[in-house]
Amino acid sequence: MWSATILTGMRKLLIACVLTATATAGAARASPVDDCDAGSPDCVAVGKWNFSLALGAGVRTNPLVHGQDLPLPVVPQFSYYGKRFYIDNLDVGFTALEGGKNTLSLIASPGYDRIFFYRSDLQNIFVNIGGASGTNPPPPPVQFPSRSRAVTYLAGPEWTFNDHGIVGQLDVLREVTGHNHGEEVRTAIQFPVRSSTDAFSATIGLTWQSAAIVNYYYGAPRVYESGSALRPFLKLGYTRPLGRGWRFEVITQYEHLASAIADSPIVAHNYVVTSFLGFVNAF
Repeated sequence: MWSATILTGMRKLLIACVLTATATAGAARASPVDDCDAGSPDCVAVGKWNFSLALGAGVRTNPLVHGQDLPLPVVPQFSYYGKRFYIDNLDVGFTALEGGKNTLSLIASPGYDRIFFYRSDLQNIFVNIGGASGTNPPPPPVQFPSRSRAVTYLAGPEWTFNDHGIVGQLDVLREVTGHNHGEEVRTAIQFPVRSSTDAFSATIGLTWQSAAIVNYYYGAPRVYESGSALRPFLKLGYTRPLGRGWRFEVITQYEHLASAIADSPIVAHNYVVTSFLGFVNAF
């Protein structure tokens, strides 16, 4: 999921701090070109693997009762963009149609919310840019059954556009790994502001999750069952190139959790905050 972070498409424009989580991670993906400056976050070379490593200070909060926040001192990233097929961290996609301003792709993206339940989830390693959350809140008022939450993938069409520097994205996805059979819609738009060297950006977005996805992570039969959820978010970013493949990044994202999630007995907070400040090396 691109909220909280994290937006998958902005991963090459900025290190998404999310998320969702954005999920999720940016809006439009980097432009694959045959000749690309390795230090630029705006494009990637076609037919080559791309790797980057972010070093700094960051955190992603965990909204669960007794959940620990995730520190982000080191954030690896990887991608591969062919003429049509691409891999962007844990996302895979195929570009079906591509025009001057619009692109239509088919993508597969992991379910985001599992990151709060399993520290070992790969999305907690390849974060689309801690410590403890402070004092723990009281335990849930009802007995909530313990159960596993498997790795899930969602797949479906993705439409992106880029017009005069404004980039947007819309994903319509369905869970295809057979664990909850839910649906998810992700949308976001990014407004960049560039000076001669620095780049600022503001991204607003919204994720809709069906009741099947919400209850898979946050519900339990006869204990707590809810409907669908809307999760709006706001992300601010700053980038300054430093040369030799290095750049300085500052990113912060706030995601609001709908009452369908926040009212669950296992959820303590109705928000997720992701922030990162540090240096990124692309190689």
